[in-house]
Amino acid sequence: MHALLKTFRTILINDAWFFVFMYDYTYWGLTSLSGMDNMALEEHFLQDSAEKKTAHMRFYDFSKDTVVLGYSQATDAVKKWSSDFHVVRRASGGSHVHVGKNVLAYSFIVPRDGSFVNHQDFRIYYADKVAQALEQAGLSNITTDHRASTIMKDGKVIASHAVTWGVKSALLHGLIMIDPYNMQSILNRIKLNTRMIGNKTYHEADALAHIPTVTKSFSELKPHATPEQKTLFCKQLLTNNILHSVAKTNFKSRLLTNEVLSKAELLQRTRYATERWVMQRDPTFTPEQIEEMPGEKLDGPLNKNQGYCLYIQVPDKDFKNMTGPD
Repeated sequence: MHALLKTFRTILINDAWFFVFMYDYTYWGLTSLSGMDNMALEEHFLQDSAEKKTAHMRFYDFSKDTVVLGYSQATDAVKKWSSDFHVVRRASGGSHVHVGKNVLAYSFIVPRDGSFVNHQDFRIYYADKVAQALEQAGLSNITTDHRASTIMKDGKVIASHAVTWGVKSALLHGLIMIDPYNMQSILNRIKLNTRMIGNKTYHEADALAHIPTVTKSFSELKPHATPEQKTLFCKQLLTNNILHSVAKTNFKSRLLTNEVLSKAELLQRTRYATERWVMQRDPTFTPEQIEEMPGEKLDGPLNKNQGYCLYIQVPDKDFKNMTGPD
């Protein structure tokens, strides 16, 4: 057995028991970087995991408001292009999401060494770990919808995630809503869809306006702290809880040094910071790098008129209850 793997445990997924190995993770802390940096680092660690059989965990937010497009998504989701925010494209599928300082993003990158049967098992394992950490932090009524790739509080999405299923390594990244959205900025920058359910129209904008957040759940915590201090406290609390929920004590901490960032910068030059990648998804990934996910072609046409990422797979019966107040 490779030295990377220390122990294993059994978990129940879809009524079947699986052996899941506990990795020794490299933990890269909690950082605030640009969207281009963050997307490039995802691919860098995906490559590193494939080449060196290493496992990585990182937590981050976005130093500037950013619209993140899905791998196979067209740019029609962006209503307005402005220097006020960045637009980037990620390696995972799905649709657009607006991020900034109001979210806590997380990434788990591991080698494909047989620990997980398929991408669904991989997704379920880490989603359950994040949900467990939210409960341990004191958030109540946390549930998961593995078909929709969401974690919910009181029946509304508070976290969502996506998978990049590489040929030799795998990545799951997601975000947790820490603070509410600035809805005026959202409405000015991106398109949001509606759904006709029965004889009534339901709006993604209403779902985002009523989205649960961690700071709202902890509204009585640190009453004398500034909003910025409360936000940072919540991010640090969840980072610590998720780290130990996933890794226990099997991790070593490292800093994102200039040496590491310079490796990611090379990927920015060829992909993430280029207009052809953002606008045209060029260069595409190859079958030797990433396996195609259901509904996502590596070199297929870009998909238009997609709904907001947090809700794109949420069933109608659940979505209609997300658009109103608590």
